[in-house]
Amino acid sequence: MRWLLVIAGMVMAGAASAETPYVYQQGGLEGDQRMAVESQTTLGTRELRPLGGHGIEQGVRVRYQVLEGTTVEAFGGAVWQPEATDLRAGAIGAEVIQRVLNQHQAGVNLQIAAGGYRDVTGVFVPRVRVLVGRSWGRFHTQLSGNFEMPISHSRDGLDVILGAAAAWQATAQTSIGLEAVGEDLEAIFDPTEAEGGARLLAGPSVHSQFGALYVHGNVGATTFWPAAGAAPLTGALGRVNVGWKF
Repeated sequence: MRWLLVIAGMVMAGAASAETPYVYQQGGLEGDQRMAVESQTTLGTRELRPLGGHGIEQGVRVRYQVLEGTTVEAFGGAVWQPEATDLRAGAIGAEVIQRVLNQHQAGVNLQIAAGGYRDVTGVFVPRVRVLVGRSWGRFHTQLSGNFEMPISHSRDGLDVILGAAAAWQATAQTSIGLEAVGEDLEAIFDPTEAEGGARLLAGPSVHSQFGALYVHGNVGATTFWPAAGAAPLTGALGRVNVGWKF
């Protein structure tokens, strides 16, 4: 079983919104925001991902709120690795994000997303995501679960992705927080884990909103612990998401 621990921290002021302005963990659109187009640029080492080595990833996400509380999302991207001198196909997929509960009615914001994607190895991966969050004034916390089922005999049958988030809204436009991502954590205890080892990323994040324009950024240190017990490998990975909401 493959584990992904995500600690993605961020915001909200006063009234709680189910929208999650995180770098690695985002929910659906809310209110009168009908559509968002987002560019994702990632640079660094890939201890956390199956790409290996260094690389620059460029992706695009498009979200559209078809009904109040219901968002359809499509995403895709590619990776350029200098040592390979060419592009490698990235993930492409889609999902539907549904708001189930909001804080004003039930004390928490709950969203459920379902869909699938083709990963960089060509494997199709159906998945279900759950986001649970709550705000206390300027402070926001969130828990998440991501359940993936790769259609491949060489992969774990079920990957369970867990997360937690916390952040502070420093100004009306800017929030700061901490994000951490952990993958295949069971490899720390199970040397036969199919994905080869446990992976972690942790670092600070910032979210800024300027009218319809928004920016998410994260710089994280990465660590890979091989399941065989070899010395861990370290690196760094930075991501910037720039988007426009209509």
